Amino acid sequence: MAALLIVGLPILLNSSFWIYNVTLISTYAVVVIGLNVLVGYIGIVSFAQTAFMAVGGYGVAILTVNDHWNPWLASVVAIALAGVLAFILGFPLLRLRGHYLTMATFALAIAVYYFVTGAGFTGGAVGISAVPVLAVGSISFGNAVPMELLTAGVAIVALYLVSKLASSHIGRDWKAIAAREDVAVSLGVRVVNRKLMAFTLAAVLGAIGGVLYVEATSYVSPDLYSTTIIVNLFVMLFIGGRARTTGPVIGTAIVLVLPELISSLSGVEGIVFDALLILIILFFPRGVVGGLASLWNLLLARSRRHEIQPVPQVEGSEVISG
Repeated sequence: MAALLIVGLPILLNSSFWIYNVTLISTYAVVVIGLNVLVGYIGIVSFAQTAFMAVGGYGVAILTVNDHWNPWLASVVAIALAGVLAFILGFPLLRLRGHYLTMATFALAIAVYYFVTGAGFTGGAVGISAVPVLAVGSISFGNAVPMELLTAGVAIVALYLVSKLASSHIGRDWKAIAAREDVAVSLGVRVVNRKLMAFTLAAVLGAIGGVLYVEATSYVSPDLYSTTIIVNLFVMLFIGGRARTTGPVIGTAIVLVLPELISSLSGVEGIVFDALLILIILFFPRGVVGGLASLWNLLLARSRRHEIQPVPQVEGSEVISG
C-alpha cells in the first residue's frame, strides 16, 4: 500500500518534479538492491556495480543507436551480457578475499570507465545520445508517467525477489558466509557457488538499473559510471541500512532527494547536505531503517513493561502455601 501511494501520489498531483524523482530513485534503487546482496547479505565489498551498470547502459545504447536493434531486445541482451560477464569474471575474482577482492573489483570498475571513455564505438567522453525509448503499442516509455510506473514496478519486483531469497535457505547461506566463511564451509555450504550466485545477481540488477536510466534519459556517457557514482552507491546503501529489505530504497531516496529539497540554500547546500548525512550516520549507525527498527523495538519493550504491573501486597497479608 505504501509503495502504491508513493508511486501514485505524484501522478495524481501531476507533479513533474516528483514523477522524475520517483523514476530516478527507482532506477538507482535497483542497483543498490544488487549492492545490498553483496555488501549486506554475503559480506563482499564490491565496487563492480558501476561496471555492470555500464554494460547495461552502453549495451542498450550501442545496439539500438549503432545497430538499430529493437529496444526491448537490446535491453534483454545487454542485461544477459552483464550476467554472463559477472559469472565468468566471478570465478577468479571471488577466490580472492578481504581487501584483495575489494581492490580487484575497484580495478574492474575503473577499467570499464576508462574503456568506455576511450573507445570510439562508445562515443568517447561525449557518450551516445538519442537512444530509442521502450514502447508497447501506442504507449511510449519516453513519457514521464509510463517510465515512472515501469521503473517503480521493476524496483518493487527486485525488492520482493531479493527479500524472498534473503529469507530462504540461500539467504541463510549468505549470512553464514558473511559471519564466518570457514564455519560456513564446515557446515557444508558451497561457498564459491553462493558467492558466484550473489555476484551474478548483483550484476544483473546493476545492468537493469543501467538500462532503465539510459531509457529514461535517452543518453549515456562515462560520467554515469565514475568513481563518484561508486561512492554514492555505497552512501545510499549505508544511509538506508545494510541487510535491510527497504534499506536500499530509503537510502537512495535520501541521497537523491535531500539535495533537491535544500537547493534553495544557495552556496551552503553542500555543507548542509554533508552535515545531515553525518548526523544520520552518528545517530543511525546501522542505517535509517535499522535505527528506526531498533527504536520501535525499544518502544514496544517499554510499553510491555508498563503493561505488566506487579500486584501490590497488602500490609500484614501472608501467602499461605501447602
